[in-house]
Amino acid sequence: MNLDKTQNKITEEKQIEINNLDVNYQKLGNGKFSIVLLHGWGIDSKKYLPLYESFLKNKNYSVFIPDMPGFGKSGEPKEDWSLDNYVDVVNEFVEKIFQQNLSLSSSNLIIIGHSFGGRIAIKYVVKYPEKVCKLILTGAAGIKHNLTAKQKIFFILAKIGKILFSLPVISYLQKSAQKFLYRAARVKDYHHASPRMKKVMKNILAEDLTLYLEKVNLATLLVWGKLDRTTPLSDGKIMNQKIKNSKLVIVEDANHSLPYQKPEEFIKIIFEFLN
Repeated sequence: MNLDKTQNKITEEKQIEINNLDVNYQKLGNGKFSIVLLHGWGIDSKKYLPLYESFLKNKNYSVFIPDMPGFGKSGEPKEDWSLDNYVDVVNEFVEKIFQQNLSLSSSNLIIIGHSFGGRIAIKYVVKYPEKVCKLILTGAAGIKHNLTAKQKIFFILAKIGKILFSLPVISYLQKSAQKFLYRAARVKDYHHASPRMKKVMKNILAEDLTLYLEKVNLATLLVWGKLDRTTPLSDGKIMNQKIKNSKLVIVEDANHSLPYQKPEEFIKIIFEFLN
């Protein structure tokens, strides 16, 4: 448990069991409105520390930031999960936090999804529309793209390299070569993943959520960094077109890391939307 001395508020770190896995999460504030923030791939709740102080300044909200299974201090899935498994985890998580925090109103739930967390959020609000009052997506993934020519070339080289570097004479170079290839193809998240999470990542990336966007029927805020190269602004514009009741806000000098790159600006945009 950590104490934010400037706001005299307690930030709690807890764990709950969901589907036989320990799920770690951060809880900030004690307001009547609840926010669940879903993090991006390869990071966890601690990455959003720059947001904590801004969240705590507003007494209306209780904020919950879980480490999704396979990330942070949460357990790794025991099977090759798909996106639906993560949606189920979020649903169980939401149910349990409302059971444990009886002062919260389940009709006031706000979901924030960043990158991979945006994928989960989109499918969650379509499956459980009655449980969420507002949705916020930032750099959200979910629109499937074909591999670029550059990525195709590097994946071919990676496969050739795996065979080539298996030779005893140059096998010691394999890790360095793979690292270079994955970085060049901009798939470093895959490189850093465990064998299990590599399979999970493939399952999740294979699913296109474009058709789900038109089924989102609640007020939605899209916050995008203009310099985002991971989920480009063009994705945000497609989401804005397909989600009926949505608003797109573009932050000119921000990239995919917007929530913790420019936390004060990000929170200001969010609170303007919520209020």
